[in-house]
Amino acid sequence: MNTNELTDYIKNYLENDKTRRAIMLTGEWGCGKSYYIQNILTNELNKNKQDVAVVSLYGVKTVAELNKSIYLELRTKKVLKTSFAKLKRKRCFKNSKFYKWFNKHGKEVTNATVLVGKTIIKGVAGFFNVPVEFSNKDFERLFSSINLEGKLIVLEDLERSGIDIIEIMGYVNNLVEQDGVKVLLVANESEMIKYEDREKVDKDGNKKTIKLPTKETEEYFRIKEKTVSDTILFNADLNSSIESILKLFDSSYFSRALEEKGTTGVPVIVGEISTIMYEVKCWNFRALIYSCQKTMELFKRATKNLDIKYFQFVLCANTAFALKLSKNSNLVWVDDMKSPNELGSYHFPLYRCCYNYIKLQYFDDEEFRQNEIAYKNQKSFETNQKELKHSLDILYSFSQQTEQELSAAVKSINSFLNDEVSYIHLSQYGKLANYLIAIRKYIDDESVVDKCKLAMLAKVKEAVLTSDIIKDITYHDGLALWTPEQQSEYNSFKKELEKETQKKNTAMLTKISVVDDIDKLAQIIPRNVSKYIAEGNFARQLDIKGALTALPKCSAAVISEFRGAVMGIYSFANVNQFLSGDRPYLILLKDGIENIIEDVKREDKIKALQLEWFVGNLNDIISRLN
Repeated sequence: MNTNELTDYIKNYLENDKTRRAIMLTGEWGCGKSYYIQNILTNELNKNKQDVAVVSLYGVKTVAELNKSIYLELRTKKVLKTSFAKLKRKRCFKNSKFYKWFNKHGKEVTNATVLVGKTIIKGVAGFFNVPVEFSNKDFERLFSSINLEGKLIVLEDLERSGIDIIEIMGYVNNLVEQDGVKVLLVANESEMIKYEDREKVDKDGNKKTIKLPTKETEEYFRIKEKTVSDTILFNADLNSSIESILKLFDSSYFSRALEEKGTTGVPVIVGEISTIMYEVKCWNFRALIYSCQKTMELFKRATKNLDIKYFQFVLCANTAFALKLSKNSNLVWVDDMKSPNELGSYHFPLYRCCYNYIKLQYFDDEEFRQNEIAYKNQKSFETNQKELKHSLDILYSFSQQTEQELSAAVKSINSFLNDEVSYIHLSQYGKLANYLIAIRKYIDDESVVDKCKLAMLAKVKEAVLTSDIIKDITYHDGLALWTPEQQSEYNSFKKELEKETQKKNTAMLTKISVVDDIDKLAQIIPRNVSKYIAEGNFARQLDIKGALTALPKCSAAVISEFRGAVMGIYSFANVNQFLSGDRPYLILLKDGIENIIEDVKREDKIKALQLEWFVGNLNDIISRLN
């Protein structure tokens, strides 16, 4: 039952039900029950001029307190409507502070579905001589002064009441059965139903322990059956509720984020948040509101306007974190490798600066802006990768394309080859050259093919090569060239590539033999992360044997630096798309470190601890590359 169907059901109950029984709306805490009642149901009932009184039982300890709350909720609004209409006609009253306040908030007070602050409403009620303090014996007289016909009494937070649940249900039973009042109970019923272990003897005399409802729960079931006709499991219209919550926040970032629509017409950001809720298996709207609040505060604190896509990413990551916090408030940042994904999500890792603000109330403007730069660079890289793939797909299926499409694709490939970032993996060069030579005569500018060839040679000269890459360059699954001219050109270019690869031989990333090599490598790695990602490998180029020889001789500080540098390469969410080929080499490195830990422990337990942490980091990376 979606929210529209639920509203229609409650309206029908209010107008046509003759059973003299209440209805119940149940659902987990934070699933949106209160939000639905306050923002959807009551608005719809008010449109039809149907009164609704929403009273929370949270903290209410006696039936007398409950009576007062219901009386104030219904009686005060009626008095305010009539009295204020009379006072508005008096000129002297128009200059009063109360007039100005009521002119701004009066509609909210008289039409709102929830008591607008007990202190405020009691003060206003007292101003109009509405009694706010009365004894229990006045209950019957007070209730007879208000007409409950056609009104809906909503009692929220049933499970959090300070009144015994059996007493409340008896009270509700009197309202619906004797007075004909329409009552909607709102609760997380699972919190009220308790079970206990009881021993049961079977027919063979064997004792068995089974779970059965407690006596209090059995009594609750008994009186509920008499008092409540239907129990409805709340199932919010998720997308509509999310969009409504985002619209609550007065920020250009939120309004701009809602502008981009998906194919179904639902805002993209709404769909992303909905997906996160399903991934986390938590639909806590209070957590979403909390996330929106914190995200808005972060972007208000920033000293410059930031990219709207960055805002959407941060909002989604913060939402994943807030949802997880609502299930476990003890979540903490463990390390920079695991925590972004574990506290955020796979697609929206949590930034450390966001964690610091949400959990520690500490904001670093510079770090927040640096994260934006890194985010934009990563998205630019991913966008370029998609564009490059599209161009390569056109080239590799050239016989089904138009001359115009093929010409544009080759020009795009040339741009990527000449970019300082190596978007095209070296292992593709043999196949790429093969196809470029094949289509030379079928594009509008043949010189672009020569530019591509020169760019590939230049990249090979700069690159660190392994035997696998050399093999991919010289032996590939390309196209069979069909003219002697094409074959001659390709053979000539292949010799040039082989010449460069022979110069390089099978050079490792850095030959490691001493401690200083590990230290230098720890400094080199962070400056070349984009290069390793673009080439599609890091671990395959690493001198693993040399590293395992040198690591036991390193200090704990050097091991920590090297460990951090390696973790940084694999820290982004979709690393599997670019570095999956590193997995077997990382397994070799991890197994090798495990073999040397015990020897290192005899020398220095702190160094051994660093290596144990390194093994844990590598295990995590390996699992993500699977």
